[in-house]
Amino acid sequence: MAVKRNILAGWAAHLVTVLIGFFLMPFILGMMGDSRYGAWLLVNAIAGYSGLIYAGFGATICRYVADSSARKEWERLNQFVSSIQAVYYGTASLVLLATGICVAAAPYMGTWDGVPLWEVRAAMAILGCTIALGMVASVFGGVLVGTQQLHVKRAIEVTCGVLRGGLTVLLLRGDWGLVTLSGIFLSVTVLEHGLSAWFAYRHLPSLSVSPRHVSRAVLNECFSFSAFNAIALFAEYLIYFTDTIVIGFVLGPAAIVPYQIGLRIAQMIQMPITQVGEAILPRAGELAAGMDRSELGRLVTKAMGLATLLAGGFLVGGAYFGDFLVTTWIGKSYTDTHTVMCLLLATQLVAMPMVIVRKALLGSGEVRVPAFIDLLEAVLNLVLSLILIHFLGIVGVAIGTLVPLLVVETFVLLPFAMRRLHMRRKDLQRQVIHNVLPCLVALTVYCEVVHKFVPLQGWATLIAVTAGGGAVLLSVRALIHWFGRTAPPISVPHEQSIVS
Repeated sequence: MAVKRNILAGWAAHLVTVLIGFFLMPFILGMMGDSRYGAWLLVNAIAGYSGLIYAGFGATICRYVADSSARKEWERLNQFVSSIQAVYYGTASLVLLATGICVAAAPYMGTWDGVPLWEVRAAMAILGCTIALGMVASVFGGVLVGTQQLHVKRAIEVTCGVLRGGLTVLLLRGDWGLVTLSGIFLSVTVLEHGLSAWFAYRHLPSLSVSPRHVSRAVLNECFSFSAFNAIALFAEYLIYFTDTIVIGFVLGPAAIVPYQIGLRIAQMIQMPITQVGEAILPRAGELAAGMDRSELGRLVTKAMGLATLLAGGFLVGGAYFGDFLVTTWIGKSYTDTHTVMCLLLATQLVAMPMVIVRKALLGSGEVRVPAFIDLLEAVLNLVLSLILIHFLGIVGVAIGTLVPLLVVETFVLLPFAMRRLHMRRKDLQRQVIHNVLPCLVALTVYCEVVHKFVPLQGWATLIAVTAGGGAVLLSVRALIHWFGRTAPPISVPHEQSIVS
């Protein structure tokens, strides 16, 4: 029940976040313009690399808190949390040092498309302080996730997201826009981590985060686990932040905007599936601790089916109605945005089921091989993007993301995960292909009919079409589930019924 509760809470939080983002992005873009908003995205992408200094400890704390709480080893839990926070004090200092370097080097990073240099530098400085503060306090969010209190963490995130959106609407103006946005992020970050700490102590009365619990043995164990997770984290950042930075430096900050619009639409499917994975991570730790690998395999394949269904639905809908969505949402269309969006949605069809796999591998302690697989994918992504951007622009960057992901995740990571997580091939085929393909075919027919015969105009039409598509997916999936439960079992010879 905890897994389902956390997933539902994550989805509710995601819905609120999507609504806030849908309102804020055109508002911010209209207030700041393409150049200033592109500069904001570029500064955030540069600041995002500071997450690498976490050195993989974010997932480590979730994994060991889940393991320690499952075993009711409270002293061990305090040692892990306190030791990791001690590391974060050091990494936060590195963040502040890196922030100073970026502020000094800002004039050499490009022309910034006419945005005042002092504004860029001020935004960098404030964001650096925000990241350093959040890094030290992030252990409390890790405690909530590791103890399967993800619904509490999501409630905090929703509250802070609404507050951030309200402050943006009230305070944002064209001038000083970067400073205003970064100041809002700092203020809301303080509140978010303060609430996380309060709920963590309330849920675990025995929790004690103190230097006296810091243990060298625990630090060695954490570093051993985090070293490979840090490689995976580096690969993830290389994929998701490098595209923005490559576009900004090669084509200019304004060129980031049409790519970011397509990326933002694709990310709408990332968050709910990522939240499914985060809910599964501590459960995977419990099952691995209890050596119940067969149950873990069934849980993963079922979640992968759900991820494939959602990602496929977004891809079909985006292919038919993506241009209409962008025009309705932003108020104007951008060249290549629809193509970029469809390419990035195609990546989600493979990437999102594999998010579930990654979280399950992490929860069960498998980090070494997945880390190097992720690094291979990231390097290929970077190389292809740097090459193709000179020939195809932002479309080339999207292709540079799609091709390595399809090849590496399908033919390298998935076979490895099937062995480690005891996933059965027939379960995977049933959940990911047989249960999903009829739903996507039905959705395609629905979209074709709507696209030809229904006049598209305004948000009301878009919401109605989306609701209809969702109803088609759910109805067909429910029918498949019902027939699967009522159909008589198929008798097969014993020697053919055993599938490894």
